[in-house]
Amino acid sequence: MDAALSDPDAALTALAALPLRDAALAFDWDSAGEGLDRLRRMMSRKGVDLETAALVFFQGAPERYNMIAKADLLPQAQARCNLLDSIHRRIACGFYLLDPERGLGQAHGQMQSWIERQRLEGTAGRSGRWVFDTCLLDIQVTGPARPIIVQRPTEPAALESLWKRLSRMVRRDRQVKPACELES
Repeated sequence: MDAALSDPDAALTALAALPLRDAALAFDWDSAGEGLDRLRRMMSRKGVDLETAALVFFQGAPERYNMIAKADLLPQAQARCNLLDSIHRRIACGFYLLDPERGLGQAHGQMQSWIERQRLEGTAGRSGRWVFDTCLLDIQVTGPARPIIVQRPTEPAALESLWKRLSRMVRRDRQVKPACELES
């Protein structure tokens, strides 16, 4: 693993061998360089849960850039802030779902302190770059985590009629006009 620390390509290869959650959490924001694109691809996958996304977001040290306008960022920080923007947007719009077993888990405390800090900044008349909705924490307070996407029940009759129509088409049970009638 020492070779992976000295060689950035070896470090990326080592990260690729880890499961998605572990690879995202093991990502080193400070020595990332061009590796931010790799993290961006990891964080845009559907298998990432809300806890992992929040932990990765907070590992990116958003508090350093929260009060800096996008136009005032140094070029070195622009890629990092763009990735933080992307993760924040996905968290805010509900792209990342809660893991029913873990919920927000380790990220709950960090999320709670971030929301409290943004509330204090709001009363002082300031607003940061990344604002989270308090309902993220309300999900945890109101009870056990529930799946957000629920499969819609299907009626057996609808499936049966579709099956009958498809089988008629395949078996050619439908009536076909004789060739002499098609010409006219």
